[in-house]
Amino acid sequence: MKFLILDGYTDEPAGLGVPPYIGTYPRYVAGALYKFKHDVHYITIDKLREEIKKGYDFNRFDAVIAICGFHTSGKYLNANPATLREIVSILYNFKGIKILGGPVATKFGSSAEGGKIEDEDRLKYFFDVIAEGDIEAVLYDLLGNGFNLENVDPQRKRNYDELREFANIGARIVKQHPNYPYIIAEIETYRGCSRALGNGCSFCTEPRRFGAPKYREPEDIVEEVKNLYNLGIEYFRIGRQPCMFSYKSLEGADEEVPKPNVVEIERLFKGIQNVSNPKVLHIDNANPAVIARHEEESREVAKILVRYCTGGNIAAFGVESFDEKVIKKNNLLTTPEDVLKAVKILNEIGGNRSPTGLPYLLPGINLLFGLKGETKETFEINYNYLKEIYDSGFMIRRINIRQVVPFFGTELTIKDVKKAKKRKNLFLSFKEKIRNEIDNPMLKRMVPKGTILKDVFIEVEKENLYFGRQFGTYPILIGIPKKDDSSIKVGEFRDVKITGYGRRSITGEV
Repeated sequence: MKFLILDGYTDEPAGLGVPPYIGTYPRYVAGALYKFKHDVHYITIDKLREEIKKGYDFNRFDAVIAICGFHTSGKYLNANPATLREIVSILYNFKGIKILGGPVATKFGSSAEGGKIEDEDRLKYFFDVIAEGDIEAVLYDLLGNGFNLENVDPQRKRNYDELREFANIGARIVKQHPNYPYIIAEIETYRGCSRALGNGCSFCTEPRRFGAPKYREPEDIVEEVKNLYNLGIEYFRIGRQPCMFSYKSLEGADEEVPKPNVVEIERLFKGIQNVSNPKVLHIDNANPAVIARHEEESREVAKILVRYCTGGNIAAFGVESFDEKVIKKNNLLTTPEDVLKAVKILNEIGGNRSPTGLPYLLPGINLLFGLKGETKETFEINYNYLKEIYDSGFMIRRINIRQVVPFFGTELTIKDVKKAKKRKNLFLSFKEKIRNEIDNPMLKRMVPKGTILKDVFIEVEKENLYFGRQFGTYPILIGIPKKDDSSIKVGEFRDVKITGYGRRSITGEV
């Protein structure tokens, strides 16, 4: 059979699949298809929009597998994610088998914008198969039973023994990505969350979808990286997990704040370096409570990340709120003291400047508004703690400020979101204040004028500016003014000298 994987992009609490990233979904799906020796084609939604204008023929395929959905939406420089509505309209006249996967296919639904849930649930029934579980596992069963649609469990989850083969043989789909080889492979280490023991944070889908942590073995992850590297991928983020510091913890299924397993984390990152020479090796999420309450082990993990990863790395802290009333009502667990201590630890170990021009390893902070118990004072409390971090001389690599989405199955409701809408102007003014009074001076501290940022990829030419970013986790946007004698070209790498600052971006010259 001839299959098309349509990548509409995904963004979840633990896992990103928006360019320049390629997520795990299309690679795992390709692995299941390759396992049965089918003809596999891959296209991103952005590329498809271009091809449709030229007359794209879907009916040359026997089946289309559409992947999309957002549980933590963001803003993207050079990618425009698909909605389910758009995918249905694109495939409306397709006569073959239609399969839906990704976050949008789950019972939780999807939202591309904070503060509201997309009303697209009925659109799912346009598809012949809705993979509410793991799409690669559902697809594998379908392929094995001769595509008997009635004899498959759409909620079926795969295990890591199955995934080993899917991940390895599916790796070669990356060569069909329109941005190849300039893509970042998101790598899964585990899924599920130790916070599931206490029912998790009120808003989060991760523990509700996957329960307690289930870990991949280091050798399996290393083998996947090796295969991707041999296929020409040089950029990796070990980002598909809720907390990198908790990987393979012996307490992961028994404690909400588990002790880091230093030996296994070093085995993983040392193994990756032994089989590849990545230009970028970064992480994503880290639980500040784990770092603060297991300081000795966490300091060792931070040293490992500095030793084996590349500069500009970020451990994204899911702080959500510094307001203790909000923390309690939303079961957030992490205290302001935990955050302050974790910020201090990472600054002490990862704050030195790396060859990339950025510090080796810094914290990022996620704040979420619209949670239960939020008041006008919440905004002031959050500002004061961020100001305290800045006044203490520490660096935060970036601050994400989002509005909560009341996903089905979580403890948040439409009523909570309606209450938050009354504070919309307060939210917007708070965001503006943070951008001006915290982000901007933090950028100046982190990358002083004259700093050279290495290997900035020029992505967009717009009016009198080029826009570029270094490859990696949460890269800084850099604007480069055009000059009459400029030799800059979109799609190339340049070293950039920092000359000025925006609120969250910087300007420079080559």
